[in-house]
Amino acid sequence: GDHFPVFASGLDQWQSLLRLSLSVEHPNATSRIWNAGLSDGGLHNMFLSEDGEMWLFDLGEPCLQTIPSFLTKFLMSFFHTLGMEEDETGDWVVRFEQDGSSGRLRPTERTVELQADAIRAFNVTVDRIVAELFDGADGVRILLLRYVVTQLVSDAAFCIEKWRLKGGGDELRSDHQDNLEKWLWRALWDVYVSEELRRRYLAREMFTRQAEGRGPGYRK
Repeated sequence: GDHFPVFASGLDQWQSLLRLSLSVEHPNATSRIWNAGLSDGGLHNMFLSEDGEMWLFDLGEPCLQTIPSFLTKFLMSFFHTLGMEEDETGDWVVRFEQDGSSGRLRPTERTVELQADAIRAFNVTVDRIVAELFDGADGVRILLLRYVVTQLVSDAAFCIEKWRLKGGGDELRSDHQDNLEKWLWRALWDVYVSEELRRRYLAREMFTRQAEGRGPGYRK
């Protein structure tokens, strides 16, 4: 279809994403809302106090946005927060470990557990958003997913640029910085989880199409 692949490369990615965003005709997907400065309203920018107060920070400039774009930072933050979880030293938790036999990187056991929880929460949230804000309109789910995947890859690029600006790869400059590797680990997590979302969506789409092709009379 016109909306595949979900994560194309080069110019094709942006052209197909633009076509997809223009193809969703539900009024809530095309009209704009005033975000009151919540342009970066992810979970990582929210704190809840014990007395029920919510604190927001690092949000961005007030502007008009479509609802799908307004929701992007919130939805991507289900996974982004795992890349920014702090350990006992105040550095970000490394989400990967090296396999003893193959030498390849793999998610830590704790990361696998948290990722499963995050994906379940993400799916439930997207289901509610699509049903209640967009009346189940076709195309909204994949549009939200593509926005989230693109945002995660964008954060990976941001992390690599931060690593480079702080002297990453330059022995003379990097000697004056502590734990520059954390930016690369966060970038790796962003790319890894964005690919997981893409892969899971394609698998779900494939199974759905196979079931539709079999028809109502199909039996296992």
